[in-house]
Amino acid sequence: MGVSWTREQQQVIDLRKRNILVSAAAGSGKTAVLVERIIKMITEGEHPVDIDRLLVVTFTNAAAAEMRERIGAAIEKALEEHPDSEHLQRQLTLIHNAQITTIDSFCLYVIRNHFHEIDLEPDFRIGDEGELKLLKEDVLRGVLESNYEQMTPEFAAFAKGNVSGKSDAKVAEMILSLYEFSMSYPWPMEWLTSGIRGYEISDVQEMAEAPWMQPLVLHLRSVLADLVKKLRIAHVFTREEDGPDIYEKVISSDLAKFEGLAACENFLELYEKLTAVTYDRLPSSRGFSGDAEKLSRVKELRDQVKDTVKKINKQYFFASPEVMCGQVRRAEPMAKELVRLAIAFSEAFAAEKRRKNLVDFHDLEHFALEILVNAKTKQARAAAEEFRDMYEEIMIDEYQDSNHVQETLLRAISREERGEYNLFMVGDVKQSIYRFRLARPELFMEKYDTYTLEESSTQRIDLHRNFRSRSEVLDLTNDVCYRIMARDLGNVAYDEDAALYAGADYCAPDEAGMFAPEILVADSAEELLEGSGYEDRKLYEAKLVAERIRKLMTEQKVTDKATGELRTVRYSDIVILLRSLSGYADSFAAVLNEAGIPAHTVSATGYFSAVEVQTVLAMLRILDNPRQDIPLTAVLKSPIAGLTDEELGRLRAHDRSVPFCECVLARCRELAQSEEPLAEDYEKKLWEFWKLYERLRALVPDTPIHELIEIVLKESGYGNYAAAMPAGARRRANLRMLVEKAIAYENTSYKGLFHFVRYIDELQKYDVDFGEADMVGENEDVVRIMSIHKSKGLEFPVVFVCGLGRNFNKQDTRSRMVLHPELGIGIDWIDGERRIKTPTILKRAIAKQIELENLGEELRVLYVALTRAKEKLILTGCRKDAENDLAALREAAQEEQLFPETEHVPLPYLLRESAAGYFDWLLPAVFSYHGRYQVRVVPAEELLDAESRHMEAETENLEQCLSRIAAADAADVAEFDGKFSFTYPYERDLERKNKYSVSELKHRAMREKLLEEETDVVPAFLETEGKSYVPPFVQKKMEQEETGGQNQGALRGTAVHRVMECYQFSAAAGVTEQIEAMLAGGQITEEMKRLVKPALIETFLTSAAGERMKRAETAGTLYREKPFVMGFTGEELAAFGFGDGEKCADDKELTLIQGIIDVFWIEEDGIVVLDYKTDRVKTGKELADRYASQLKLYGEALERIYNHGSERTLRVKERLLYSFRLGAVIPV
Repeated sequence: MGVSWTREQQQVIDLRKRNILVSAAAGSGKTAVLVERIIKMITEGEHPVDIDRLLVVTFTNAAAAEMRERIGAAIEKALEEHPDSEHLQRQLTLIHNAQITTIDSFCLYVIRNHFHEIDLEPDFRIGDEGELKLLKEDVLRGVLESNYEQMTPEFAAFAKGNVSGKSDAKVAEMILSLYEFSMSYPWPMEWLTSGIRGYEISDVQEMAEAPWMQPLVLHLRSVLADLVKKLRIAHVFTREEDGPDIYEKVISSDLAKFEGLAACENFLELYEKLTAVTYDRLPSSRGFSGDAEKLSRVKELRDQVKDTVKKINKQYFFASPEVMCGQVRRAEPMAKELVRLAIAFSEAFAAEKRRKNLVDFHDLEHFALEILVNAKTKQARAAAEEFRDMYEEIMIDEYQDSNHVQETLLRAISREERGEYNLFMVGDVKQSIYRFRLARPELFMEKYDTYTLEESSTQRIDLHRNFRSRSEVLDLTNDVCYRIMARDLGNVAYDEDAALYAGADYCAPDEAGMFAPEILVADSAEELLEGSGYEDRKLYEAKLVAERIRKLMTEQKVTDKATGELRTVRYSDIVILLRSLSGYADSFAAVLNEAGIPAHTVSATGYFSAVEVQTVLAMLRILDNPRQDIPLTAVLKSPIAGLTDEELGRLRAHDRSVPFCECVLARCRELAQSEEPLAEDYEKKLWEFWKLYERLRALVPDTPIHELIEIVLKESGYGNYAAAMPAGARRRANLRMLVEKAIAYENTSYKGLFHFVRYIDELQKYDVDFGEADMVGENEDVVRIMSIHKSKGLEFPVVFVCGLGRNFNKQDTRSRMVLHPELGIGIDWIDGERRIKTPTILKRAIAKQIELENLGEELRVLYVALTRAKEKLILTGCRKDAENDLAALREAAQEEQLFPETEHVPLPYLLRESAAGYFDWLLPAVFSYHGRYQVRVVPAEELLDAESRHMEAETENLEQCLSRIAAADAADVAEFDGKFSFTYPYERDLERKNKYSVSELKHRAMREKLLEEETDVVPAFLETEGKSYVPPFVQKKMEQEETGGQNQGALRGTAVHRVMECYQFSAAAGVTEQIEAMLAGGQITEEMKRLVKPALIETFLTSAAGERMKRAETAGTLYREKPFVMGFTGEELAAFGFGDGEKCADDKELTLIQGIIDVFWIEEDGIVVLDYKTDRVKTGKELADRYASQLKLYGEALERIYNHGSERTLRVKERLLYSFRLGAVIPV
């Protein structure tokens, strides 16, 4: 059965050869319509279009992938019906190369194909976000240092005004903000220079007529119009029968004055009248016998008017126009200098990226624009003409989130300049919520206002019908938005054309009111909350939500997606939406989980604050530089070192005259040099930590960062510790993510641990957080907690919109510099010499416009939240003194009825623009419908009683559980105890390798011996000589110079072995001559020659073993450096002294042993095997004990090689060691 489209949807699908703007309301099926349009274009008509002749631009990669998949499925379906269609078969092939993509990917496609036109190297790469932050910081530091060196008068004045103390961080922040903002424009340098034109005013008249002044005048006039309305309400009260008629004359006078003020048309006129306004004194109300509430209300309304005027005068008329004009002009040099620095940074940053062959996402757009459009003439280049020929239509999804660069790019490749219209744009301006990413919904509104609903080359089609939600949800959304959305705030008129109309079919509810929206208000000022654990308003609200969810689980039903019938709600049907997750999401999740409600939040932040990540980062910081108190303390307190607070205190008290880090390092060195046993527990912990630290620090120079992190986790055991903590799977995933970030860092142009620490610091500094690893799947039955932004495009049966009592974030209007796309750059005037800072009216005008536009964004965010619900919508928030506050709002709503006006009139402008949070819009809007929607204040008593009942039930359940445990069958208990306490007897098999070298076996055996003795004796081969006349630090330096920091003893041993391998016993040449010949022939290196002392070789040659080897060489039975690989069972290895001390599951299983025998020779009565040793030992017995097992193993290998079967005819008769240190042959 085919899909039934509405008339408007069918228009969207069918209309061609025109620019089309589709204004698609929430849930109107815009994506389905867009896909259907594409399918029709490529499958129907006389001349169907190839899919690769369409450019489809989406907002995210996920959306692009979904669209490609849906189109591919539709083509396959069409092919089933027409299997012989060559056109459809071609489409199925072309779909993989079709440009269904994000704007960034399209720009990359343009650059890859035309890189030569902008002199870009073809092997460029897109920079990692953290790498680019580091690069920006480095470049900016260079730009500022260069300016400090030159110190022009303009820069000196700017620096004096903006550099505070010893830090120029504020200056750097301003430059970076200005740079980032400018990059959302097609021609950033042009925008930067035009952004300071507002300062170029010659007199007050020019200031009053400046473009940046007009929005402020419009705002003030709107406020004054509302003040007139307040006075009219007061005037009506004075004329009522029981009203305060004694005030009528004064209120009438005030009304006349303010009607005159509201008629003012420019800034100078407003200044003149508002600063000069006076008020008549209210007559005494003594003897008044009318309605006291009306008397009080008239006074209150008049006071509100006076207070508003007072605020306006303080904010915008703080000085005379002449003084304000002078301040703006004096700020001009500082603004110019700021722009100059931003341009200098932009050029230096671009040059550095070119040098490193890097591009960022801004570059993708601007390079593509440079390829397509001539920056000077603004005319299309040849490349743009190619794309115009290529694309029959350009389709832009989520058009409301475009910025100026994207708009210029896509228009450049459209055919508008040829008189052909082939742009198709779809979006919903009411869902434009990415202003913080510099999206410009004004681009959408410009077309919305100019495109016609009638047939034309630029046509608009509105999709009103909502196929997502029940009518109850839509009614509330419409009624609220009618009252709060208007052109004067948010630039969106919410009228019948913009409203949502139900288009979805739902079952009737089992009982009336089941799907009615709810508004729940928690009174955060209740005295009962003290000592309850819910004094924090977010915990209190979370408790309210938890109780409501508990009730929903027993009484609420929703429509089953599969059957279309009503069923009981599940946790996975519920979502909690928050404006911002920060501070709220974790609290909500904790309260809900504590209440037995499975809740999950995927935080977009919180990664760097996770304790396991912080601990590992602290360890990396001290591996880079141990002289950092806070990271060092964090590591010592963590499980890596395990010191308690008291032990840290004792450590600090050891030496209070130096910083803590120096105290710790000094104490560690003392412990390292001390030969006495450690008495204190904290000293043992510190010593173990110091050994680990020294070992890890030695790895830093040559170890990749990701490997270093893995070694830290393994060596310290912290990886396993974190995994064993609560939420261990997430913690392990977080640490894995840190390793992945280290791998990403290693692919950047920065190297080393120092820069990695900087890299992470930059990510934290600029709030580039990754969010903790998500461990919950899509289908798990949990309540999800997410941000409103994250929920865009999603839908849920039951939606809680929470935190509506929180205040909006208005920080960006209070910063040192404000930026607006059209109005430019606003800064204060600062006199650095006299340290005077004065606000400029230009900055305040721009800041007010930004604040109003931000409020418009918040309105759209609220709209997105309300339209996520399919069936049930619940709004919650906290309000101080809620009962009285709501009563006042109801009364104000009644006053609005005094003026009969048409339906759907927005709330007063002053009320909307002064809103501090969502409730300041929602509650007045809802009350204006006089009882249509229920607003319930949830008393604290109700929540605390519910909690008490749940606690009693849990106590009863616990007692029942304990009684069942006590009555359990003893045999069952013993059986389970045995199972849970089981220890695998062959654990060592898991660590056992299939192949060992002889050296590995030797060292393992020595470790086992040391463990058996339970002493801290260092193996002899690691000992150093007792005394030396050379000071240790000089000796160490000499060794490093000689060997590059390597072990000199090991190098000498290698050199001696090599010389003995190459030495010709029967040759006439002496030792020195032969060593020279070896060097000349490339058999040894210069370094080896230097390390071998000829006298040691000569001593060996004169020994009995040397003589025997000479005879064997002559006879041809001398064999040197012979490798072997043999299989041995565990039992056999144990017999040779190489057992691991543990029983294995199968000691008959073969383990391969490989080794190299230094030398052996065959005499008439058997084999003689000899091993050269350069160890520092004092006696031959010491050496014999150390290597006896090794020589036995060599003997066994040789006997197996020279004998076949069980009978051995040629045996090893002697096993010898030769110590070059002792100059003696040692039989074993």
